[in-house]
Amino acid sequence: MSKHTPACIRRAFIASALLASAAVHAADARSGAVLDDAQRFASVFRAAAGAPSAELLQSDYLAPGTPGIAIFTEYRIKDAANLAHAVAALRPDYQHAIDLCLPEAQRMHDEVSATIANVATLLGSADSAPTYFLFGAGNSGGTASAEGLGIGLEVICKDARTPAQAQQIIREFVAHEMTHVFQNRNGLEMKDHDLLQHVLSEGFADFVMGQALGAETSVDARRRAYGIAHEAELWRRFQADVAADKGDDDWLFNVGHPPAGEPADMGYWLGRRICEAYYARAADKAPAIRTLLLLRDPRRILADSGYAGGAAAR
Repeated sequence: MSKHTPACIRRAFIASALLASAAVHAADARSGAVLDDAQRFASVFRAAAGAPSAELLQSDYLAPGTPGIAIFTEYRIKDAANLAHAVAALRPDYQHAIDLCLPEAQRMHDEVSATIANVATLLGSADSAPTYFLFGAGNSGGTASAEGLGIGLEVICKDARTPAQAQQIIREFVAHEMTHVFQNRNGLEMKDHDLLQHVLSEGFADFVMGQALGAETSVDARRRAYGIAHEAELWRRFQADVAADKGDDDWLFNVGHPPAGEPADMGYWLGRRICEAYYARAADKAPAIRTLLLLRDPRRILADSGYAGGAAAR
């Protein structure tokens, strides 16, 4: 769920690509799980013995794509040449995802739709949104827009070794990233340089993921273990970085380059802790969820949460 793996969110996408895709798929106003793109990629990959050319990917995978392909194009797939390069470089990842995670996603069609509906209900919405399962360029597990959610199977499947693990990863990614869809739909504007807002946005998506699934989640297990053991220290450092108006680098989207000794993306965990504290304090839970969804005043949310680096209930 980070910029690398798992993925986080880019709230914009190429409008022209989306319109072109929508023109081809005018009837694709579906909600729930949409597997067309992933199944088509698997067919192209197999037919080309795992080495599809850019031309083949363009004609047989990207051009007939659902709106999910458009959602994933600007920051992730970019173009057919970039995709072909990624497939050639990461061929075992694509093969693994086709063999393990695609069949599980197909089996979970109804469950994914139920998870989407559960997230919408938690966020006070009667709307739904599609989750498009597809294959990207190895650089994002999930990308959301107001139009729906794209899930990059070759990224999210990397750590899955069994069908049960694949299922758990899929449901967690859907719940987290679908929260970002509803943030988009409710007009959340992410500021370019606001560490607290960014951490609360990702933390809230992880908070909703836990609420929607009703179980301890796996994608954040390492962050959770490290965070509980180092909470006061993390909080002191985070406060200092917010006060100094520092960027995200030490907290978010830093797979491959986290601070020494830490798991990547500790801002997700810290943001979730603040959201948990805020929600626990709220007498009326529905307005509390709405406040966290809209994130209009992150500093007020932090103050009202009472969070102080371990003061919130675990």
